[in-house]
Amino acid sequence: MNEKEIRDFITDWSWCTIVATDGEQPYAIEVSYVIDEDYIYCGSRPGGTMHTCLKKNSNVVLKICDADKTYETWRALAVRGKAEFISDRDSVLRILRMIAKTRGKEENAFDNTIDYILSNPSGSSLFRVSLTDITGVTRDTPL
Repeated sequence: MNEKEIRDFITDWSWCTIVATDGEQPYAIEVSYVIDEDYIYCGSRPGGTMHTCLKKNSNVVLKICDADKTYETWRALAVRGKAEFISDRDSVLRILRMIAKTRGKEENAFDNTIDYILSNPSGSSLFRVSLTDITGVTRDTPL
């Protein structure tokens, strides 16, 4: 995939798999995400397994994939980087409102989750990953 195809795909889609490690074992969950020019933003349950994994080892891969039912055509990309946790209230609010809009909800639909995210003893589980290391592949013509 070229840079424009990657950017179009990551903008058009809204669901990814977070891949990290839980000690020696791989661990993955699926979540929604949003992007701006520089970062992809997502999170997990505060204090949950993924949150704990990323606190111990911030290396992460975010996978975004799409395929037709026959798997004749498909797209896949990986964003590699370090999870940078976001804990300032204004940034969390901005990101939650971006997520709400992406999901077709009222902008303030998730405002009530800010305190839940920020009050966890382990810290915020909302994070960003730089969009500087992205690879993508596609098969857009059937076999």
